[in-house]
Amino acid sequence: MTARLRHSPYLSQVAERFSSPASLDTLHAQIEQADGSALLALKGQFALAFAQTDFPDFDEQGRVWSHFADATIARALRLAWDGAAKKHRLTLPKGPVPGLFILGLGKLGGLDLNFSSDVDLIAFYDAEILPVPEAKGQAYIASDVCKRLTQILQPRNAPDFVWRVDWRLRPESSGTGLAISTTKAETFYFFRALPWHRLAMMKARVVAGDATAGAHFLDALEPFIWRRNLDFTMLEELAALKTRINDEHPGLETERAAPDPITLDARGFNLKLGRGGIREIEFIANAQQLVRGGKRPSLRVTNTCAALTALSEAGLLSAETAQQLREDYRAYRQIENAVQMLENQQAYHIPATEDRSALLGLLDETGDLDADIYARRHRVHAQFADMFAEADTPQTAVSTPTLSGAAEDIAKRWRAGFIDHGVNPAAAPGFIPLGQSLVARVAAHTNPDAFSRVDDFLRQLGRSEQYFELLSRHPDLLDTLITPLLHSPHMSEILAQSPHIIDIFLTPQSTTLAAQSAFVLSSPDYERRLEALRRFVNEQLFRAYTRFLDGDDTPALQAQLTAIAEEALTLSIRIVADDLGVAELPLTVLGLGKMGTAKMAPQSDLDLIFIFDDAADPELTAKAVRRLRTTLTTRLREGIAYELDMRLRPSGRSGPPAVKLSSFCDHHMNRAHSWEHIALAPARIVAGDAELGAKVMAVKAEVLARPRDLRAFQEDAYAMYARLSDERLIQTPPNIWRTKLRKGGLMIGDYYASCLTVMGQTPTPRFADSLPRLDRLQVWERLLGLTGKDISETPQRFAPFFAPQTLPQRIRVLEDSVNQARDLVFKGLGEITPPDPRPVIWK
Repeated sequence: MTARLRHSPYLSQVAERFSSPASLDTLHAQIEQADGSALLALKGQFALAFAQTDFPDFDEQGRVWSHFADATIARALRLAWDGAAKKHRLTLPKGPVPGLFILGLGKLGGLDLNFSSDVDLIAFYDAEILPVPEAKGQAYIASDVCKRLTQILQPRNAPDFVWRVDWRLRPESSGTGLAISTTKAETFYFFRALPWHRLAMMKARVVAGDATAGAHFLDALEPFIWRRNLDFTMLEELAALKTRINDEHPGLETERAAPDPITLDARGFNLKLGRGGIREIEFIANAQQLVRGGKRPSLRVTNTCAALTALSEAGLLSAETAQQLREDYRAYRQIENAVQMLENQQAYHIPATEDRSALLGLLDETGDLDADIYARRHRVHAQFADMFAEADTPQTAVSTPTLSGAAEDIAKRWRAGFIDHGVNPAAAPGFIPLGQSLVARVAAHTNPDAFSRVDDFLRQLGRSEQYFELLSRHPDLLDTLITPLLHSPHMSEILAQSPHIIDIFLTPQSTTLAAQSAFVLSSPDYERRLEALRRFVNEQLFRAYTRFLDGDDTPALQAQLTAIAEEALTLSIRIVADDLGVAELPLTVLGLGKMGTAKMAPQSDLDLIFIFDDAADPELTAKAVRRLRTTLTTRLREGIAYELDMRLRPSGRSGPPAVKLSSFCDHHMNRAHSWEHIALAPARIVAGDAELGAKVMAVKAEVLARPRDLRAFQEDAYAMYARLSDERLIQTPPNIWRTKLRKGGLMIGDYYASCLTVMGQTPTPRFADSLPRLDRLQVWERLLGLTGKDISETPQRFAPFFAPQTLPQRIRVLEDSVNQARDLVFKGLGEITPPDPRPVIWK
């Protein structure tokens, strides 16, 4: 490595000044005590030692160089503060000054700094904790500190520098000081920022100053940087930015003048900005990160190679493509570092002939560098062009249906490019094919109000142009949107709450719900977690319903809906534990009803009992259950997560919400009524502490196995049956949709099944077969909003799934099967007067 130094005039000069440079670790340790002059000397020594070090891989080079930059910037900030404090007569604490922090962007933010790169910095301060009186001018003094920091790192009229400092990426750089308050910054980013600000801030990390304040600020900006919805306008905005760079940047003049920008002669090629170069690789990674990182926290990495790896692991880039792009990126960066080592200049062009031998010497390159760069440029640019290609709009002929009245007026507005839906008139022509396709698809449905339903939905959208861009790029999503809007009130409600959730069909699905829900906990903010939880539930429900409408697999849907609810509970427990500041909540969750049988249906609520360990703090348990209820049921912008029913807890509706294990056991053994054991029969643990859950299930097993007075149980069960019959069940003709509450329907059928479990009896095959058939009808009834409607009103589109013409007859058969189970449950009971409520009578 040392022999290569003779190829670099800069390194040769530094070597003459420091004949025996210290190790990288030794030099790094000296930073904390260095003044401005010492920092300049340390930078030269560190550059020399860096150039003579054999690193295990290229990524380690970037990390070492970037961490050195962090330390020197932090030291310069401390020196700048000391100078400002003396000038402005401030008393400052030792260590980092509270409230002021500096973010590193670009390659510094990505721990991927060049050998002779500038450092892109932004400074912010939290006005509430900055130890500067408002009367002295917080913005003025904070900006003065940043000016002093710049002078330390880059002294005027000096041949050496620690770092070239670039502050131009700060908000409204032409009209603000070098440091602005976090409050003003948040207002700027959320309301006035341009697309490139997102691109810049996605790499931001705290490099100096108050790390805690910086972390809080970046967390506050998370919704700005990482959008929950797939924002395909970002692809066009990045493509436009790259086009502008290609058209205007002075470093690309030679390339613009060439007939073919990619030639076999690499001389003059701009490694950073040229076609097929570093910036195109960065944009390939950054675009996918910005489009999808809101839902996939694993993509929120600042390092380019790490981002390519994450995209591959997420299924958004093939493993082969990601590996090749990483190799090309590292090869370019090695060449770039060698170019900059020549004169310690911020250079990116492959030098001409006179400097070529020096470059090759620094690279230890003996092969054909021109051919290598030529192949890489072609390969990278092909990937870039594919990523940022214009969306293919449908080119096939679209039939023009005959319309009249309101439908015709709506169709005209769609075909005009949705201008009256919020689309910019300049962009409207690009949405005309979408409008034509939408008209044809909606007209294919027989619903008389089909056009008005879809139009009402499109009008309620915020940021509608982004939504139309999504549909234009993926017109196959139109049917995914139209079908629920026209046929499923429940799915329409989900869309109204979370209209952009259809973008889930554009993302490779993770293998587990836990992987798909990772974004819910990506922010530490409680309220954002609640919103994300609702988004997760809505997305997963919509995906499951869509799959069911396409293929009708009721058991699979029930299993999926149950798994979604379980994951939502697990997430809620984590959210509440974090909010209460405890590592774990000492509770387990017992699911009853459809949750207990793992047969959740559309719009099912959660019948739950929260059971705590006996040693749990009573105040904590009560507070935790209240928070869990809030987490699941509070209505936010995207609705609620689930309705929660806790009336079946041992203490009942009026008692405390938290139940301890010993109380649960004592109640069911000594004071419970038979109806509570009937409710307990299908119960199972659905979330929380597994060990505690096993103890609860052991109590359940003991309760159901304990001998009881069978006659007394039948009488108690009959009393509950009579109450259900009088208060809940509805006499319903077989031609009317009412699967659950009809006499002989699903509610009473599930009740009989639980009774038989408590009695230790096996249901007849006919009755056992009737319940899943009723489950299937309930799913269709709820998804299509058919409850109380005549079966003849069932949409013909779904008729093949359950043959409406024969459905009344089949419903009557199912009712008979359920009623036969009633005879089994109450066999030998005869006519009785229902007894008053009483505890279980044991033998």
